[in-house]
This record gives sequence, C-alpha cells and structure tokens, in this order.
Amino acid sequence: MSATPESVKLFLGGIYAGTILTTALFGVCAGQFVTYYLSKRRHQDPSILHALVLWELVLTIFCTAASVYFIWLYLVENYYNPAFLATSPWPLTAVPMLTGLSACPVQIFMAFRVLQLSKSRLLFGLLVFLTTAHGGISFATSILAFGLVFDQGSRLTPVADSWLALATVNDLALTFSVIYYLQQSRTGYSKTDSVIARLIRSALESAVFASFFSIMVLIMFTRFPLTGFHLMFSQPMGRIYTSTLLSTLNGRESLRHDLQGTYGFQDSLNLDRLERFRPPTFQSSVAVKVTVEETTQDANDADDKTAGTI
Repeated sequence: MSATPESVKLFLGGIYAGTILTTALFGVCAGQFVTYYLSKRRHQDPSILHALVLWELVLTIFCTAASVYFIWLYLVENYYNPAFLATSPWPLTAVPMLTGLSACPVQIFMAFRVLQLSKSRLLFGLLVFLTTAHGGISFATSILAFGLVFDQGSRLTPVADSWLALATVNDLALTFSVIYYLQQSRTGYSKTDSVIARLIRSALESAVFASFFSIMVLIMFTRFPLTGFHLMFSQPMGRIYTSTLLSTLNGRESLRHDLQGTYGFQDSLNLDRLERFRPPTFQSSVAVKVTVEETTQDANDADDKTAGTI
C-alpha cells in the first residue's frame, strides 16, 4: 500500500469505525450476558447451553480486546512507521476465523431449534452441513491470509467471497426454515399466535442484521480490496450472532409469561372457533369449561414447542 494521506485515511478509517462498532456491541452483549446469568430460567438450561453462553462470553471479550489492540498497533506503536501499513498483523488476518468461531456454534443452536420444530433430521443435517462449510471456509480465509502483505489481499477475494456468500445463505436458510415451521404451528388462538408472531419477527430481525453485515463485507472487500472499508462490518460481525443467541435465551421468560393463564370470558364463549374440542355428549354449560381448559393446555403445548426458537 502506498502511504499517501488519502490511502491512510481509507485504511485506518475503516479499522477505527469497526473498532467503535465492536466496542458498542460489546456493551450490548455485556448487558445481555448479565441478564442471562441473573435469570432463574438459566438454572433449567442444560450444561451444553451454559458452555455455549460461556464460550460466547470469552470470545466476545477476546475479540473486543483484539479490536482495541488492532488500532493500538497502527495508531500508537507504528504511528511513524508507514511500512507497517503494508503488513497484515494477526488481528487483521484472524477476523474471519474469530467470526466463524462465534457464528458457527450459534448457527448449530439455531439448527437444533429448527429440528425441534420440524422433526426433520434431513433438514437438520443440511443446516449443519452449511454451518460446517461456512466455518471451514472462514478458517481457510484466515490461514491463507497469514503472511500476505496487504497489497496481496485481493488474491483472497474468491475464498473470502465464498465464505461470506455461504454465511448469508446459511443465515437465510435457518431463518426461512424457522419462519415456515412457526407458521405451521399456528393454532388459531390469539395468545399462541401472538407469541409465534413475535418469534417470527425476532427471526427476521436477526437474519436482516446478520445478512446485512455479511453482504456489506462481501461488497466492500470485493469492490475496495485495498481499503479498510470491509473492516467496518467484518470486525463486529461475530457480535451480531452472540447478540442473537442471548436475545433468544433472555426472551424465553417473556414468551412463557405471555402464554400463561386462561383466555378471557369472551374468548371462552367463542364456541364456533373451539367447537371441534367439545365432547359431543357434554351440555353447553360444561362445554365452555372444557374449552377453556383445553385452550390453556394448547397454549402450554405451543409454549414447549415454540419458546426459545428464533
């Protein structure tokens, strides 16, 4: 890289912006971690889920520290060293690998949620395959980047584009699978359907953010390979997946609260909608009571099936 003032701005500006966004998302994730560890629901989670949250916590701290060290290298230690701009220090080359280490466990978690909804081992296997391929290419991108000078970074465009494209496909496949099977889980009851609508909205929001960051890195790295523009999005990308996981776990209690209790008096008398649940030998006064009980039970069953998905 030629160390002109303009080129330095284009490169260091991207690193600086990416670090600011990474530290901001670290604050968001830190609050979500605290919320999870203070929740009563956490004690009911299996050990593997505790390990996943702990893994994301450690990785979030490490990646944030690496981002701060990244700008320290350029703006403090090598402030008067233009030749350093042509190198590729480990915080730069490790970005794809660290992103994959954060994203892949969360995507496996999401794929397991799809399995719970769909009961399809074939679909689960396909999603796990996409996740494994995504993770493998992210590692390959970092390994191939080690030792390259910055001006040679464009050589990585094909493998980096494959990593980012596959990450986007994986996110979209997970999201649309969740949405499809949540739609199939609708029962016609207002409480259950409102919770399912919240889950669908949450899945869409998570997919939009994750896909947006992947697509922006893809565009910036392909179109402007000799600038730091792609680092504005690639540095904080792993924190998007961490936030998705934690928001899913922390939202379960609210979902269960919304599904608790019975329907109101007006809903319990809506016999046209609930007629199929009434035993034919019961009188109408008894049928109202049975309908309310079964409505509540249906909500609880829907809770077990849908709460905790994304």
